[in-house]
Amino acid sequence: MKTDQFKVREQNVSIVLQEIIKSNGISRIQLSKITGLNKTSITAITANLLDRKIIFEKGTGEGGISGGRKPIMIYFNEKAGTSLLLDIDAGYLKFTASYLNQQIISQSKQTDVNTTKDNVIETITQLIDQNINKLPETDLGVIGLTIAIHGSVDHKKITFTPRSNIDQIDLFHILQDKYDFDIHIENEAILSTFGEYSFTSHSNYLINFSLGNGIRAGIIQNGVLEKGRSGNAGEVGHTIIKKDGLRCICGNSGCLEQYTSLSAIYRQFSQIKNMNFVNMIIIREYFRNDDPETLDFIKEIVDMLSISINTLVMMFDPEIITLNGDLFKELPEISEMIKTNLKSTFAKKLILRNSFLHDRAAIFGALALNVQHYFDIPNLKYNRDYIQEVQASNTY
Repeated sequence: MKTDQFKVREQNVSIVLQEIIKSNGISRIQLSKITGLNKTSITAITANLLDRKIIFEKGTGEGGISGGRKPIMIYFNEKAGTSLLLDIDAGYLKFTASYLNQQIISQSKQTDVNTTKDNVIETITQLIDQNINKLPETDLGVIGLTIAIHGSVDHKKITFTPRSNIDQIDLFHILQDKYDFDIHIENEAILSTFGEYSFTSHSNYLINFSLGNGIRAGIIQNGVLEKGRSGNAGEVGHTIIKKDGLRCICGNSGCLEQYTSLSAIYRQFSQIKNMNFVNMIIIREYFRNDDPETLDFIKEIVDMLSISINTLVMMFDPEIITLNGDLFKELPEISEMIKTNLKSTFAKKLILRNSFLHDRAAIFGALALNVQHYFDIPNLKYNRDYIQEVQASNTY
């Protein structure tokens, strides 16, 4: 059973901690001005967080114009605890451990894994236990484990997995009964949205368009994730793009996913080129060499994606749409091609860009989700300077 670990239970503490996490060092005076709390409250809250080693003091800030003692700066202790992610899909299991920022401690991946309802518990608990034993000691220990599912999730219950039958067991309660830290279960594309929102965007109106073997849009409106009645909001891959088109596993025919998902792109390109093996590197090279068939094929993909993205713009009026997946990673110019197709006046101010995080977005999203719940911080945002850092980095 989960033990009663540290939780922020007072709203004022949550507000102060969010501002510390969001800053690149902040003084008590600045915290008082930003939060509207008086100096006595700020002093008491920071003293408590210092005692628990959630924050630490370092150096001094700049003195005021009139001189005087320089304030001590406060920082979030990003090594106070560890955060875990387990990514489960047909054929692989991927485990990631990180500190409470973007610094990854360790990763491991098992491929050719046939995960079923009968073996999933034994398989993943063995993987979790092996990795937990290797983690560095921290003051808070493990603050949470998030499980990424390539399927539908409703309030931590897996409701549909197209490539396995693990939706037939209550994975959440089985694992929560075993471990003394919080367990979270979420759709992988939704986690990618959390990653983009918390680490790379200033906006509270964001859509993350995730294209893999499935297609989903994570939708955040005014800082709140729109999940729908059963957790299926944003399943744009199952919107109909071609009347009487290819049959889809959802029951419809002509779904976007049947033509523009990664597996669909590979299938169609292999037919065009009569190839037994296709990946995005191969398609990219044909595209870079101005192969006419490839150019026409990519244009058709872009046209269909543009229709879907235009619909998202009209329905949700986002400030930013991020594009995530190997298609956009290997052919980043596709985002500009889609922009050209967005003719509506309503899309003129839209920021449409490729993901800064790519395949690390879900890792960062799991971290944000674990931190958000552990410290009771709604709408968690990390230091915005990180946006520039990740853009400049070649490691993502």
